[in-house]
Amino acid sequence: MTNTKNAYLERLAVVVSKNEANNTVVCEYGVNGLCGSCSEKTDDCAPEIFSSEQKTMVFTLKNTCNAEIRQVVRVGVPAKSLLLSSFISYAVPLFFMIACAGLTFSFTSGNAQADVFAALGAVAGLGFGFSVAMILAKILKRTIWNPRMLGVLPVKPECKNTTKVKN
Repeated sequence: MTNTKNAYLERLAVVVSKNEANNTVVCEYGVNGLCGSCSEKTDDCAPEIFSSEQKTMVFTLKNTCNAEIRQVVRVGVPAKSLLLSSFISYAVPLFFMIACAGLTFSFTSGNAQADVFAALGAVAGLGFGFSVAMILAKILKRTIWNPRMLGVLPVKPECKNTTKVKN
């Protein structure tokens, strides 16, 4: 049996700036791979070939591994946060949609238009459920979903393919 308590979803990112005062670093990674510039999309790409044309994600995290600017770091998000975010995104709005549709139908069951009211209740419940999900996401944003630095690559990798592929 594997230990999933400390399981992380990992990505490689490049440190682009460092703040010594509060011990944080700003990292970025290409959405289509570390740099997004070659078709191989392997972990062997060097940070020197970042292209401003590529889509990148930028985020700040604690510098727990003493990373320096231009170093490649392993960044992880706990795997359990993926399950929780899926639950919040799908189950919460669905629950409120079904609950509001059922309550509306039960309150208007003697009416000839009960089905229409139940459908309107379902739409209202779905909207309310999305609002609750967004509030929960904002509350949990800086807790379990916050990325963590897991390690620094010991050497700077060299890119095998330096030709850039345009998408």
